[in-house]
Amino acid sequence: MASKQVAVVTGGSSGLGLSVAERFARKGITVAMVDIAAESGKQQAARLREEGDDVHFFTADVANQNNAKEVIAQVVQSLGAVHVLVNAAGIIRRSPNVLVPDHELKAVLDVNLNGTVYMCQAAQPHMAVGGGGAIVNFASMLAHYGSKNLLSYAASKGGIVQITKCLAVDWAEYHIRVNAVSPGYIETPLSSGATRDPAFKERILSRTPQRRFGTPAEVAAAIDFLCSDDASFITGVVLPVDGGLLAGDPSLFPPA
Repeated sequence: MASKQVAVVTGGSSGLGLSVAERFARKGITVAMVDIAAESGKQQAARLREEGDDVHFFTADVANQNNAKEVIAQVVQSLGAVHVLVNAAGIIRRSPNVLVPDHELKAVLDVNLNGTVYMCQAAQPHMAVGGGGAIVNFASMLAHYGSKNLLSYAASKGGIVQITKCLAVDWAEYHIRVNAVSPGYIETPLSSGATRDPAFKERILSRTPQRRFGTPAEVAAAIDFLCSDDASFITGVVLPVDGGLLAGDPSLFPPA
């Protein structure tokens, strides 16, 4: 039986997933980082252990349903339980919407949408046996408005919104809360193109009421809250972490 909370974070070796893993670990939570990128994942887990954190790395391709089941089973066998699941693994591809190739659509949906479903399904029985848990999925601004060149990504994130709501309704009886976050423009390697292009950066900032990019730590803080007992009566919610962008005039949403 696990003596501490155990949190599984997919996409945990980099970007927003890594920020979530770091925040949980600093709170004394046992963290299972899950990623397909084995080398970087092992390095990050080793770094955090050297800093005194209880972090473990597991390799898995979340787009493979058997891999998802296997990695959750490995976590439970090694760490004793799963109390929290954060589905941060994701990829993005850009193509003209009318010409999205089948392989691109399949790849993005497999990782972002199917991977989220597979991990939730794999974790649910263990959470239910343990008396409940908390799941946070990654949606996006693109789940809420349209964009050029990002049909596959937007479709996957829109689907995650509905997955989140359906599972929140279905699993409430097991005391499992399911929520999502929709990050805005955050300072990560994924947004580096925007930050390097002064004109594009200004277009984004002019449409963001707080007039700045967010930080990975701010997204991690929102997820930490949704997974905490302070959010015990919150489920089925999609929380924007976007500096107010989605609260503004839809006609002003920045192009991708």
